[in-house]
Amino acid sequence: MVIGIGLGIVGFFFTSVMFYLNHRFVGHGPLGKWPLLHHIKRLHLIHHRNDYNEKRNEHLMLPFWARVSFLVVFILLCYYVSVAFAAGYLAYAIYYGWQHHKIHNDDKTSSCSKHHYIHHRKSIKHNFSGTMPFIDKIFGTYYKKSLDNEAK
Repeated sequence: MVIGIGLGIVGFFFTSVMFYLNHRFVGHGPLGKWPLLHHIKRLHLIHHRNDYNEKRNEHLMLPFWARVSFLVVFILLCYYVSVAFAAGYLAYAIYYGWQHHKIHNDDKTSSCSKHHYIHHRKSIKHNFSGTMPFIDKIFGTYYKKSLDNEAK
């Protein structure tokens, strides 16, 4: 039981780091130029162009092929790693999807929302984690200035 919970937590944080790396190096970096990854980068840049406007929700949902890919990875993790680790992977995906939708729609004051807003509107070279500022701190991409201090 304890090992299962531990594997779930590891799966959650492993997936959050994988999201960070994908966002930084595919969505905004040189790996997005590779033929197989170019489409992911293009979709991500469309999301940035429609981040807080009336079309924002059209670009928050993953396309069908991405959802199928996610399901395949989930099944492979269940089979080759563990169900608990895969549950952590799934938990992170649900958490991130929920937070990301909130951030772009009705949550303008939480720390996650401010962290994400800075990435979209202040510095595209910072805050790649989306909802987990401590990951940006670990990788040195945390935007240190707060929006509150800049308004003064």
